[in-house]
Amino acid sequence: MDELEFQLCDVVLFELPTFEDSQAFRMRLRSRWPGWSLADGELWLFAADLCDASGDLPQLLRECKDVLAERGLPPIRFVLDGRIYLLEPAEAVYERTAKREHAA
Repeated sequence: MDELEFQLCDVVLFELPTFEDSQAFRMRLRSRWPGWSLADGELWLFAADLCDASGDLPQLLRECKDVLAERGLPPIRFVLDGRIYLLEPAEAVYERTAKREHAA
């Protein structure tokens, strides 16, 4: 395992389209998940460290989905344990309710 892999083993790395999106993630997440962010070409990379006791991955992903939905963003890519995943925005409450009522 090289040094970068070791440094990223307990980190979730999100690709965000703009600086403003990175700031929205920072405002929502930094009190519970330390990390860093930086520009990478036309993307912003936002890292959240899961080493702390507050490093609950499901909670982190729920918070991120909420931020995506609030900002009207499309799905984003994130890296965890060297694998790339797609994170969809949270579904609005009225959309979930409408789907349930339609299915009934």
